Amino acid sequence: MESNVVAGRRAVLEAVQHAAETVEVVYVQKDKGKAVADIVSMCRKMGVKFQTVPRAKIDATTQLKHQGVAAKVFPPGFRDGPEMRSLLSQAEIPLLLGLDHVQDQGNVGSLARTACALGLAGMVLTKDRSASLGSRAIKSSSGALEKLPVGRVVNLARFIRESSTENIHTYYAGTDEGCRNLYSVAVRWPAVLVLGNEEKGVRSKVATACDTGVYIPMPGGFDSLNVAQAGGMILGEMLRQWMAGREDRS
Repeated sequence: MESNVVAGRRAVLEAVQHAAETVEVVYVQKDKGKAVADIVSMCRKMGVKFQTVPRAKIDATTQLKHQGVAAKVFPPGFRDGPEMRSLLSQAEIPLLLGLDHVQDQGNVGSLARTACALGLAGMVLTKDRSASLGSRAIKSSSGALEKLPVGRVVNLARFIRESSTENIHTYYAGTDEGCRNLYSVAVRWPAVLVLGNEEKGVRSKVATACDTGVYIPMPGGFDSLNVAQAGGMILGEMLRQWMAGREDRS
């Protein structure tokens, strides 16, 4: 059961119309038709994701009286791509963390906690196939999701390409042949680091859009790490380089 849920026709319509940036997804009961047509129309107008689902799906989402419609919300609100890039100049470390279809709430929450602790500019999620920022993510983040700027983009590869045109250097974590040893790469700033799905990693079209792929050497014999563990290690090395560079510049 998710805690951040708005239910009922009037409440959902109000959220979509006046706080669209906080709405993750709207669930519409598939047999309601005209009764929720105004909400579907408003979702389309405001660019809010909606799904037509069986009543059982909504019942499992909330115990509130829902009248055939409910919405998952993220109260701090989501920011768009340009706004996220604008935060790079204000952050303790000019680095954005991009998550490409990371679907486990615990991983997203843990990465948000790491990003917030290290002073990153924020975290960018994909609009589709990303974990909901529900109760488990919020708990795993230990409050970080209430502080860390979070953006959502429809097309992560496009976000990466647009970042490159603004002289933002882009990196992804991978294991493919073109990736370089993390500890041999001199990070260039400002930067975006992309981490991939728990099973499939960073999608090829997103990896291709990035400037550089990096891998973590594992002499102990394992061939992979949990995405939150790998992210923590890579972000730690990037922070080390940023701090060393800042000492050199002072």
